[in-house]
Amino acid sequence: MVPGNPEPEAARRRWATTAREYLVAVTEAVERLGKMFEMEPETPPETDEAVASQVVTACSSLSGWLNSSHPPRGFAKAGGELGAAAGVYRNAAVAFRSLADVDGDQRQARSTACATLLEQGDHHVETFVAVLAKKLGDAVP
Repeated sequence: MVPGNPEPEAARRRWATTAREYLVAVTEAVERLGKMFEMEPETPPETDEAVASQVVTACSSLSGWLNSSHPPRGFAKAGGELGAAAGVYRNAAVAFRSLADVDGDQRQARSTACATLLEQGDHHVETFVAVLAKKLGDAVP
C-alpha cells in the first residue's frame, strides 16, 4: 500500500482548525444572544443591540473567511453547513434586534422567528461538527 500524500491531509486539518476558530467566535456570541433572548423583555434595548451586533460581526467574519478560503476536497458539505449556520445566526440576530421595534402580534412573530432561527443555526453547527469529525476520522470538540 502506498502512503497518502501528507500535503492534502495537512491542508484539510489547517482548514478544519481555522473553521473551528471562527465557529467558536460565532457560537460564543450566539450563546450570549440566546441568554439575552431568554431574558426578553427585561433586557435594555442598548444591550440587545450590542449582543446582536456581536453575532452579526462574528457571522460576517466567518462568511468572509469562507468566501476567501474554499473548503478542501471532500469538505464541501462541512463548508456549506458552516456557511448556513453563519447566515441563519445572522438572521436570528437581526430578528432579535428588531424585537424592540414592535409590539403585540408582530413582536410574538419575530420572537418565534428568532427562536426558530437559533434552533436552525444550532442544527447546522451540529451537522458541521459531525461531518468534520467523520472526514477527519476523529472527535471534534
